[in-house]
Amino acid sequence: MRSLRLTTTLTITALCALGLALAIPTGAPGGPTAAEARVGGRPPAFTLPAATGGPSRRPFRMADHLGHDPIVILFWATWCQPCQQELPFYQSLYQRYRGRGLKVVAISMDSQATVTRVGPAARRLGITFDVVTDVDTRVTTQINPRRGAPFSIWIDRSGRIVREREGFSPAEQNAIAEGVAGLVGGG
Repeated sequence: MRSLRLTTTLTITALCALGLALAIPTGAPGGPTAAEARVGGRPPAFTLPAATGGPSRRPFRMADHLGHDPIVILFWATWCQPCQQELPFYQSLYQRYRGRGLKVVAISMDSQATVTRVGPAARRLGITFDVVTDVDTRVTTQINPRRGAPFSIWIDRSGRIVREREGFSPAEQNAIAEGVAGLVGGG
């Protein structure tokens, strides 16, 4: 009987600890986030196809830019309302800094059922940077495993991830603009 009580107590304690660990929100003060664990690492050298009807015509090859261009990866979807605000904002930053080598690639997480909307949606938003699709979620699973949208990753000229962020708010625009200026090497 005593052994059963001890086993039950240990099981309950373990389940409570697991529940507490899962309940801590990403980015909680004092606790590492999944994003922080990857900051400082290198993203995979993926290739993804251009969105049909979108601004780009050729596949995006990360290996063509990794290690010499500052890169912003934006995960988005046509059904994501904050993404509809984030993409045009990054378009303005792309216009400002593309002459300094800034590359921006928007990776759509739309499914096969909605992927045909991706290119036209990007054009409606006035996007001119690369817009690609990841229908099989191969790249998304590797570098955005929570499948957050919007989710941004900044990569410096050395090929290292320097920032990851889930979500977007217009209130962040000044901080993002300053950060991208630093990413490309000055304002």
